[in-house]
Amino acid sequence: MKIADQLYAYIWRNYQANNCNTFIIQTDQTTCLIDPGLKSFLPQLVRLMEQDGIRADDVHSVILTHCHPDHMEGASVFQEMGARVGIHKDDERFIKEVGPSFAAMLGMQMPDIAFDFYLDEGDLQIGEEPFKVLHTPGHSPGEIVLFWEKTGVLFSGDLVFPQGVGRTDFPGGDSAKLKEGIQRCSRLNATMLLPGHGEPILNAQEVTDNFEMIERLYFDHL
Repeated sequence: MKIADQLYAYIWRNYQANNCNTFIIQTDQTTCLIDPGLKSFLPQLVRLMEQDGIRADDVHSVILTHCHPDHMEGASVFQEMGARVGIHKDDERFIKEVGPSFAAMLGMQMPDIAFDFYLDEGDLQIGEEPFKVLHTPGHSPGEIVLFWEKTGVLFSGDLVFPQGVGRTDFPGGDSAKLKEGIQRCSRLNATMLLPGHGEPILNAQEVTDNFEMIERLYFDHL
């Protein structure tokens, strides 16, 4: 579903099965997909993309907000079609060191993906559009959020949700770092919050209210 100019959202609303939200940025020069989700649900995602005129092989790059299988497993399929896949180096390290046992704990297998580029803190160009990458560990060691400063859109992964935050009891989790990342993002003056799970927040005041509520209700318990 198109939610803004150059921006598409595919929200996972089946609460009986775990999967993540997927977002697409489509510029004149490129098509970038954020968090493809689980491989078993890709046919559904591809059908929805095609309804918006986006084919799976149109995707030039895949950005992974973090290394948990429910966000990254489907990346291998897009990679096979020619897309380049990027992740933060700390999550690549986590996959190598802890990934198989962590995935087994979830009753899954860690996908085998050779990453094409790394998402370092700082500037990132997607087509002709400038973005900011923020390294925000806490839910995973290499979690990143992506900020489209020109539009105010914040892709928050599993750092922060509507009325919630990413869990920190998984291997590699860190509550203090999660809080630090949330506070950093709260200062970005985002006008739209696109989380890894749950409904998008499409109003600037509601984004601000959500950050304030999370700090007030969650921080003492993290």
